Amino acid sequence: MTSEAANPALPRLLLADDHHLILDALQAMMRSEFNVLAVDNSQAFITAAEGFEPHVAILDVSMPGGDGFITARKILERKPNLPIVFLSMHGDRSYIDQAAQVGAKAYLSKRAPAQELMSAIHAVLEGESLLPPSPSRSDSGPQSAKPELTSRQREVLRLIALGCSAKDIANELNISVRTAEFHRAAIMQRLGLHSTAQMTRYALANNLG
Repeated sequence: MTSEAANPALPRLLLADDHHLILDALQAMMRSEFNVLAVDNSQAFITAAEGFEPHVAILDVSMPGGDGFITARKILERKPNLPIVFLSMHGDRSYIDQAAQVGAKAYLSKRAPAQELMSAIHAVLEGESLLPPSPSRSDSGPQSAKPELTSRQREVLRLIALGCSAKDIANELNISVRTAEFHRAAIMQRLGLHSTAQMTRYALANNLG
């Protein structure tokens, strides 16, 4: 199955999911901002990545015809600069780590709000990585229980602690306000914080202020 939007001037987005209802809903949501090509299996995704030349790709972890992580690795060997966003029902940390290891830029739950997905897509198009660094293979010791932040999230948290607004952060880091707001929300979710004051205290306690 493939379906392509009619406006070639928009950024090209390749979308893969084996549930056609999800494909239809995502296409309807994204059609105003992206030229969307939708496919429903791994082989079609690989073929489309070559011919469609997407600017960004969204991929499910579980796909007919191949594991999503293996599929992503194959594509990134040929197109290392293609931002891949995983969209999955699986929320285990092991899946997020695998996504980081293969070189994906983001991993979102299908339970996430639609606006979060759109913000993530725009963030990775701006060159952002929304995944923490993958665990070092040489690290044989126990992993820290403290949630990891990406280097960009640490920058954003430092600026929040300095009292910067989303607009200030966007100007300082040369990103969009939308991406700055996405990072703020992602930091709060990852650290389990609920206010700017809590974020500031966390930053100061961890020498980020």
